[in-house]
Amino acid sequence: MGKSPDIIKDTSETLKPVSGRGITVMQGWYDKNIKACHVTLWDLGETDDNFSDDDAEGVTLSVQVTIFSQEDEVELAREIKSLMKADGFSFEGRNGDDSEPEDGIYMKAQRFSKFYESEE
Repeated sequence: MGKSPDIIKDTSETLKPVSGRGITVMQGWYDKNIKACHVTLWDLGETDDNFSDDDAEGVTLSVQVTIFSQEDEVELAREIKSLMKADGFSFEGRNGDDSEPEDGIYMKAQRFSKFYESEE
């Protein structure tokens, strides 16, 4: 296999329309020092897939995309889902609604996966 796929890099590229508007898109988790809306990317791991003759024909990588904001970012979540699906990611699900956060920070997490074929 040649260069290993990078789910964080691919997700960052896919979300360029979001970061291009000044919304921080970064690898990691919630940063209390960022007061504005920000989006975090978290690598959820990989699984070998599409076996033929006991060899995996590729790997599926998963990522969680989480929006942290002082507002309920429903439209941004829809935009992210649409961008990800348009770029070949599969939508795997999202967390339950966090409509009344105790700390005043809304969190919307969505999980996606993408299959990468092995290079011979």
